Amino acid sequence: MMRRGVLPFLCLLLLLCAFIPGAASAAGNPLKVRVGVYENPPKIFTDEEGNVSGFWADIVAYIAQEEDWEVEWVHGSWTECLERLENGEIDMMPDVAYTVERGATYQFPSESVYTSWSMVYVREGSTMQSLLDLEGKTVAVLQGSVNVEGPNGIKELLKAFNVSCTFDEVGSYSEVFARVADKDADAGVVSKDHGYRYSAEFGLVETPIIFQPSPLYFAFPKGAGLTPSLVERTDHHVRDLKKNSDSVYYQSLQRWFTQEHVATPFIPRWVILTLAGIVGLALLLGVGSLLLRSQVNARTKELVLEIARRKEAEQELSRSHEHLEDLVSQRTMELEQANRHKSQFLANMSHELRTPLNSIIGYTKLMLDGMEGAVTTDQKEDLQTVYDNSKHLLSLINDLLDLSKIEAGKFEIVKDEFPVSDLVSQVVPSMEKLARDKGLELTCTVAPGIDRVYADKNKTKQILFNLLGNAVKFTQKGSVRLDIGTRDGEFVFSVIDTGVGISPQDIGRLFESYKQVGPARLDGSEGTGLGLVISKQFVELQGGRIWVESTQGQGSTFSFALPAK
Repeated sequence: MMRRGVLPFLCLLLLLCAFIPGAASAAGNPLKVRVGVYENPPKIFTDEEGNVSGFWADIVAYIAQEEDWEVEWVHGSWTECLERLENGEIDMMPDVAYTVERGATYQFPSESVYTSWSMVYVREGSTMQSLLDLEGKTVAVLQGSVNVEGPNGIKELLKAFNVSCTFDEVGSYSEVFARVADKDADAGVVSKDHGYRYSAEFGLVETPIIFQPSPLYFAFPKGAGLTPSLVERTDHHVRDLKKNSDSVYYQSLQRWFTQEHVATPFIPRWVILTLAGIVGLALLLGVGSLLLRSQVNARTKELVLEIARRKEAEQELSRSHEHLEDLVSQRTMELEQANRHKSQFLANMSHELRTPLNSIIGYTKLMLDGMEGAVTTDQKEDLQTVYDNSKHLLSLINDLLDLSKIEAGKFEIVKDEFPVSDLVSQVVPSMEKLARDKGLELTCTVAPGIDRVYADKNKTKQILFNLLGNAVKFTQKGSVRLDIGTRDGEFVFSVIDTGVGISPQDIGRLFESYKQVGPARLDGSEGTGLGLVISKQFVELQGGRIWVESTQGQGSTFSFALPAK
């Protein structure tokens, strides 16, 4: 009788153990994975009890449980962690933004984990509103961060606006805020997540200066033996977590990136299930014989538990919907705030740069024309340099403002009929001096029968200025020619040069914002890369199209077509 009772009980015990998380892998040795930690709350940091906490720590803990990893947290500054990753002293590093330079040093997976951007914070009462206000100031930054050294980082942006300031490089974002709060620095650059959570504690406020949105990844050492496996498993789990709105990923987002911080420690689901299994096992030991004698009652209990589980699942689904709505609302508010800051920044830039620049240009022109008295030859050369550079800077500012208006859908096109001679007489003579100074022949041909053109006169003139200006700038010898004709019911404008030409791989990137390709690099010229982008937008807003044909070593032809009336 005893043997008949023990055998079924042992079977049930084995089945239960099979469903307890981790039981199957307990006999094996877990994989030891070294993970870098730097202090950047709330994303990742060491809490008061000495435990690694934050959003990234939750994700690592989940993947480690699923893959049976033994995680060893390796603490250090941001710079120290990246050096350890490069030297293979750690196996993975969270919270790393991708750049071309980092891509050559570290192994990045295909799946990003989170997206953030950078902001400038100041003390309350500060009047700092734009990048130009950082002139002569001390700015605290995180040493080695992509928002400092990377593409479109704070250093690159200030250099583009010719703004000079002193950078105070520290080891963590908390130190950045401390430097500003203690008046050791005038402003500080941090990620938006750190700023939203901790700025009030330091008495700091955000400025309209927002820049460099960046996807964030786990990064791994190149060539290390564990890297291929770690990359594949990390990508797999991150994709699954982001698909499931009830996952640890969204719970952690809610916990760390909302204004209210939940003090209760996060308990992974597997721990709850394991504890439930242990309790169930204890109950089975106490009432095992009763369960064996009463199969009907056992089945009834199973049905009750199934009903309860389904009700709990329905409630959980309802909570997930509410959570998703909260997340969407929060992200919408953040985007609206970013858009307001961008508009305010452009308004400030327009007021603070265009007005004084126009004054500089006007007064310099008066002095060049002798209206303020005679000037020497050397003075005239200096004034001409000031005049040319001011005109160039004003053109760059206008390009930025035009592009912003186009992106916002607030740019208006006014098309009308006007003499083609108006375009030629205004555009070609203004380019002749530039061409003559380089020894180039500048010509213009208009096909017979074309007397008037139907288009937006000012925008078409600006397109021709951009295309002819580029052609003259990037042609060292030979000629530049403007042809105006008709084809298939369209007005076709072509700018033909005998410059160095453009490689096939660069042609596809010509009309991307802030890009300069082959000719610019060969010539050593600098620019924002906005001229062709704006020209393309102006052509398409008029219902036209733009294209380029080029052969390296022979020259390029930039053409655009506008529909006839």
